[in-house]
Amino acid sequence: MYISGVAKRTRDPEGRRKKILQAAGELIKEIGFSAVTHRKVAERARVPLGSTTQYFKSLTDMLAEALTGLEEEREEKLAELNEVDDPVGLVADMVMESLADLKRTRNEMSFALLYTTHPKLRRFIVPGDAALVERLSRNIPEATGRAVLAYCYGVLFQAVVQDTVAPREEIEEALRRLIGDSAERGDP
Repeated sequence: MYISGVAKRTRDPEGRRKKILQAAGELIKEIGFSAVTHRKVAERARVPLGSTTQYFKSLTDMLAEALTGLEEEREEKLAELNEVDDPVGLVADMVMESLADLKRTRNEMSFALLYTTHPKLRRFIVPGDAALVERLSRNIPEATGRAVLAYCYGVLFQAVVQDTVAPREEIEEALRRLIGDSAERGDP
């Protein structure tokens, strides 16, 4: 619509909000949670800087909401655990996939550690970890499932700190040893 020869802008607050969240999610993956700023999000979304504070009370609130969208990726991967006969092989595959992109894994690990100081973010780590342990615990004791999860975190942490990637065979062998006799006996 034109008024006096000037194009009238249609307001789309929900569209702008979605652009901001999408930009924040992209930046979290690319540069890491702790490096994201209001300014970087506004630049990526191509919105005025004030928009990021207009729609979100704080940077943490904005990033937490952006992570909700990223959470779907993890849920899809966890759903695969229900469809395989060899969950250990799939867990090894998941670890190797993370190790293939150490920059992204470094960003994800920094986020996992960050949630300890930002309780609003805790909801993004705990359910995924619990789902992994629950699925593994169908065939092994729950304590062993938690040990597998801890081992996976350890492998990822070691990789991002030392810039070294363990071979898949080594990771899978360690996972199978960790599970050991409990899976053979069929312990619940």
